[in-house]
Amino acid sequence: MRHCRLPIVIVVAAFHFVGCGGDSVDSTGSLGSKGSRSNLSVKFVGFDASSRLVEAIKAGKLHGTVVQNPYKMGNLGVKTLVAHLEKKSVEAKISTGETLVTPENIASPEIEPLVNPPKASNSQDSSVVGTKAKTYRIMVIPKGTTHEFWQTIHAGAVKAAEELGNVELIWQGPQKEDERSDQIKLVQNAVAVGVDGIVLAPLDAKALVAPVEQAIAKGIPVVIIDSGLESKKIVSYVSTDNYNGGVLAARRLGELLKGEGRIILLRYAVGSASTEEREKGFTDTIQKDFPKITYLSDDQYAGATSDQAQQKCQNLITRFRGQIDGVFCPNESSTLGMLRVLEGAGLLSGPQ
Repeated sequence: MRHCRLPIVIVVAAFHFVGCGGDSVDSTGSLGSKGSRSNLSVKFVGFDASSRLVEAIKAGKLHGTVVQNPYKMGNLGVKTLVAHLEKKSVEAKISTGETLVTPENIASPEIEPLVNPPKASNSQDSSVVGTKAKTYRIMVIPKGTTHEFWQTIHAGAVKAAEELGNVELIWQGPQKEDERSDQIKLVQNAVAVGVDGIVLAPLDAKALVAPVEQAIAKGIPVVIIDSGLESKKIVSYVSTDNYNGGVLAARRLGELLKGEGRIILLRYAVGSASTEEREKGFTDTIQKDFPKITYLSDDQYAGATSDQAQQKCQNLITRFRGQIDGVFCPNESSTLGMLRVLEGAGLLSGPQ
């Protein structure tokens, strides 16, 4: 019996699937005719400025970041506390400003000091035991000691002590920004050794209330910097207008997207008053001014470090790749983690 050989026919076809909202996404991940983009470039806006983030802005990969003035914050935190100790009148709330930095304005003279501020090592400045060497012994307790932001806060505090001449500065803080119990112990330790005052950036707006008010009850005044505390007993609150920082970020991203698209908001941490205010400023402004912009994700948290943020970002970018028009991250570590992932995925364009 003869066996017939049938010809083999190979058919190669491009495939596509449907993304959120019915947009056609082809095999490269690019949106089709219904989508808001024709390529994979993602518009990326962050918060804060580290050396790595400044490089990304200059390269046109980070399309905007809202910078604070941590040097001024650390400086004014110490000076405000000393003024109070000297029985001088101080303001209950002091703003240190916020500025949107973009690839277009980063080279301007007024931006340079904000993106390249002085930094101090996060070593302890003085012992908390023994006889104090100056009129006032002040402990400055940051949220953490990992980010460049806190190194600049430290530099500002050191400069204030030098300028005043009567301050012995003690700098101690948790390593990471999720070690609430460690920060509480530092406040309690400051009370135990009898410092003259505390400058604190609280990790949690509620968890630090009790130890702070216990310090105040023992005659140790407290100035809060960077992030709010739910207490009316503090001397002063020295910080960025964090809500307005979120507004600036939303306007930048909305304008980059020409008022429409799909975005990711990666939040920072529950209980962090500063970043929660930034996130609210951002979401309020998107809703009010850019109603055609929608969220792919707005309920995920980055965690305390850039490595934790990077892992969270990897999951988000893998899940939504091909659908993302824009991203906002509300602090240094979340912005850095997202930058690494977007760069690695080839989703950030250079200068336009």
